[in-house]
Amino acid sequence: MFEILEATADNVVAVRMGDGRPAGYRDFYDLLVEKTDEHGTVHVYEEVTEWTLSTYLSHLHGVVPDLRIGPEFDIGRYAAVGDSHWAKLLYQQWRAIAPVWPVAPDEMRYYELSERTRALNWVEGR
Repeated sequence: MFEILEATADNVVAVRMGDGRPAGYRDFYDLLVEKTDEHGTVHVYEEVTEWTLSTYLSHLHGVVPDLRIGPEFDIGRYAAVGDSHWAKLLYQQWRAIAPVWPVAPDEMRYYELSERTRALNWVEGR
């Protein structure tokens, strides 16, 4: 479901997200909980490239783990870096429900794939 990128360090989790699967969500949320326990707040850089309608739909079932596990981790800055309208659509939906959603980050931004470095710098607080 996801690949951990080398930019992951300290309180930053950097991943390339593929299809959404229950086991993948468990592993990803375990990582976020671990980082939150260590650092208090975790910042997330997430590449969402080459998403199709199928990829988008596979992530909609992530709602259940969000509600169950979400309160156990704290996301400060979150950047989605994508290249498809499906990834951007899921980001926009998340942003729309952020005020009432238990897993919403403090700040969130969407970047085009060409802005990878800028997105990572923002997540890292540079």
